[in-house]
Amino acid sequence: MIHLVTDSTAGLPPEIKQQYDVHTISLKIVVGDQTFDEEGGITQEAFYDLLSSVNTTPTTSQPSQGEFMALYEGLLAGEEDEIVSIHISEGLSGTIPNALAAAKQVAPDRISVVDSRTTALCQMVMVIAAGEAIAAGRSRAEIVAMVERMARESESIFVVDTLEYLHKGGRIGGASRLLGTVLDIKPVLYMHEGKIEPLGKVRSRKKAVRYMLDAAAERFGNRPVRGGVIHIHARDEAEALAEKVQAELNMVATYIVELGPALGSHTGPGVLAVAGCPMQEEGD
Repeated sequence: MIHLVTDSTAGLPPEIKQQYDVHTISLKIVVGDQTFDEEGGITQEAFYDLLSSVNTTPTTSQPSQGEFMALYEGLLAGEEDEIVSIHISEGLSGTIPNALAAAKQVAPDRISVVDSRTTALCQMVMVIAAGEAIAAGRSRAEIVAMVERMARESESIFVVDTLEYLHKGGRIGGASRLLGTVLDIKPVLYMHEGKIEPLGKVRSRKKAVRYMLDAAAERFGNRPVRGGVIHIHARDEAEALAEKVQAELNMVATYIVELGPALGSHTGPGVLAVAGCPMQEEGD
């Protein structure tokens, strides 16, 4: 049996976790003198309320090697048990190195750790695709190859209200060159080779939305895509953007998700994104 593992940044809804029997390991958020598990430790609403009321920038920490080892050992009870473990980009978190170290200690020939090279919605789509592949009887090697292709071809394009949180959290990557941009300029960023990089800058949020749609259309072409819209405290905007995504892209499955605390602590409120993964090709 192949077991499926991911981390809390994928933001899996409970029904998806149940449908594909996904095991989730949680990142931690530190706010002042308080530490929370991202999953089950604090609600999104409570976290963003707390974020607006504290002076110190929250920090995050990845699951430890020991936590991974305990999870992996518990799942490998039978001789035929295997694991596919899909996680947040190594360019954003130390989760992958800890998962790899744990796999090496527990059973390197039975555990495949896959770097999604992204996070959030695209990571969720990869987990769903892996769950479907497991249900269809595909091998661990086939599933890993599929997810690695999705990781190479995924796109996440987003706008933030401010670069302050990314800068303080050390996740800004090449987008640091946009620091100090005047207030009415909205930086458009994207995930590139697992890191956050600048894509462009425009003079209003409305123009930023148009920029994101055009960039997504250019990258995806007419390929069928699973994806949708990510937001933080911008549900109405997200729903309006999702309608445009469905109208302008060949989106065969569209989700609207709110970014979780571990990622939201680095971006701040007001994030809006278009993200997706092309569907697998024949013979993939």
